[in-house]
Amino acid sequence: MMRALFRRLAGAFLLLASVGLAAQQTEVVLSASSGAKLVLAVAPPVLSGIDQATADAQFTSVLQHDLDESGVFGLLKDKLPTATDPSSYGAWKDAGAQWLLLCKLTRAADGALQLDATAIDTTAGKAVFTKPYQADPRVPIRRLAHALSDDLVLQLTGVRGVASSRIVFVRQLHPGVKEIFQMDRDGANVLQLTHYGSLTLSPSVAQDGRLAFVTYKAGAPEIWGQRVKDGPKVRIYAAPGGMLVSSPAWSPDGRRLAFVQGDRRGNTDIMVLDLASGHVHRLTDGGGINTEPSWSPDGTQIAFTSDRDGGPQVFLMQSDGTNLRRLTTEGHYNASPAWSPSGAMIAYVSRFEGRFDLFIYKLGEGKAYQITNGVSTSESPAWSPDERRLVFASDRMGSMQLFTTDLSGVHVERLSPLTNCQSPAWTRAR
Repeated sequence: MMRALFRRLAGAFLLLASVGLAAQQTEVVLSASSGAKLVLAVAPPVLSGIDQATADAQFTSVLQHDLDESGVFGLLKDKLPTATDPSSYGAWKDAGAQWLLLCKLTRAADGALQLDATAIDTTAGKAVFTKPYQADPRVPIRRLAHALSDDLVLQLTGVRGVASSRIVFVRQLHPGVKEIFQMDRDGANVLQLTHYGSLTLSPSVAQDGRLAFVTYKAGAPEIWGQRVKDGPKVRIYAAPGGMLVSSPAWSPDGRRLAFVQGDRRGNTDIMVLDLASGHVHRLTDGGGINTEPSWSPDGTQIAFTSDRDGGPQVFLMQSDGTNLRRLTTEGHYNASPAWSPSGAMIAYVSRFEGRFDLFIYKLGEGKAYQITNGVSTSESPAWSPDERRLVFASDRMGSMQLFTTDLSGVHVERLSPLTNCQSPAWTRAR
């Protein structure tokens, strides 16, 4: 009974412009390492060739949202001074701003964009960040806001922000038809990446942006994707005899794909495909269901879900299949592991009273922490590249939609109003 239920859930999981840079290196006088947020005020941008309404909607509001979501800045928005000349810096400080962000946004006659940004330390009265950005007419203004936000986070923390990152996910368009989509980190610029008119599932994104996924467009499931960066989508692997394949996962070096393959007894195992040689190596052979592989960032280990001890639990093994050990010990149903970018944590889902919630296992502590706690189901966690947030699918508003949460579980935000979404992957590379 438990195995049959696990098979059904595993099946549900399976079906479920560049900007020019020229930076001035300046001293960082404040740090976010303590966890306290730096208070930043964004002055209204000086505009040339762009109307105020456009700048408000496509630049200022986008920038403020990005900075809010970064987790390291607190935005000062009320009772702000109007002057921005050096003699006004004391007034900005008195208003509560530690940094004052000044921007000039220009659209040239040919449509090219220019953004000049400067962050002022209001206590020292000097610039701590100065950078110009250029973009051709095809680049949306909001992309400049994303780039600026990411650079400000980098300047403060030493880790680039994720406003310019992308979410790749699956969406059901019609019964029996699911395709791969992509959107910006803030839910804008939705782009359909596959048009097969079939079940297309389980997207994985390599560090260079290559896609891999499972599609049923030929009848039996096959792994398709890109063998070279920006290359065409081609068939990468088809199991002998049309047997089940699922859950492809790129290795960190982009040379291998871990995936799941079924056998005629109804069991599934973790396999690894070497893309250069075409050699396939089986990593598990314990019978039952072994599924949902996730690589450690250094490529030496794989986390996966297995029911070898009765119910689904998260296990770890070396990337050659040795040193297998169980990670989760609390709860009767734990699945969908996702290794964090630093390798310090593994996110997963755990079932309690018929619903699934997100948990994080901190490997250094040997302890799990619950992130979501509600009457809805939360599935398929994936890490942000800066390790500050998770993206996941949830039915908390009815249909399955994509949400993000910080690691406390307090700040949950709906990523997009799109419905019938699942299996998100968060990447900088696309």
